[in-house]
Amino acid sequence: MRGIGVLALVAVVSALVQALTVLGDPVPTSSVGFAGLVAASAAAMVVALWITASTALDVVDGNARGALSRAWRRPRVLVWCIALTGVAVALAILFPLLPVIVILVALLILPGVADGQRHPFRAASATVRCSPGRCAVAAVVTILAYVLAWVVALVLGFFVTGVVAAFLTWVWFGANAAVLLVYWSRLYRRAALT
Repeated sequence: MRGIGVLALVAVVSALVQALTVLGDPVPTSSVGFAGLVAASAAAMVVALWITASTALDVVDGNARGALSRAWRRPRVLVWCIALTGVAVALAILFPLLPVIVILVALLILPGVADGQRHPFRAASATVRCSPGRCAVAAVVTILAYVLAWVVALVLGFFVTGVVAAFLTWVWFGANAAVLLVYWSRLYRRAALT
């Protein structure tokens, strides 16, 4: 399957899983069933991020054939996705806009991790040094996309509810993640080639 197809498939499947977790309008409780729904939601989000981050670099490299199978051979990307998601959730508890910081860091380091860099922060630093202006523009675009994504989620929550709203919201989030990861992966690859 080609890279863009993989990115679209991941966004749709992840959104479907997220929508199914709100089926029946579950009420937050301290039950095993609700904990299972939360775990399924978190797992879908992390796996989607893992495959999207891996595939985005393949799309940039023009090596999209077999992108899905290559994602499974990049477990370090999964480890980083789990860690970054955990930090983002912790920051979201403090203030809903703080996760954008983790998102910016993730977008900077995940392309290097997907590329097999042993020191992804060093690779991220090289990306910024190579194209500081483009990285600044990319950061502004990312922040605007983050704010717009939450506005879209709020609007959907008001006018479309339940499973349909969850599905559309997560498709929107997945599409944003895919576009941003491809964008930042291009910046990373440009720096890696110079």
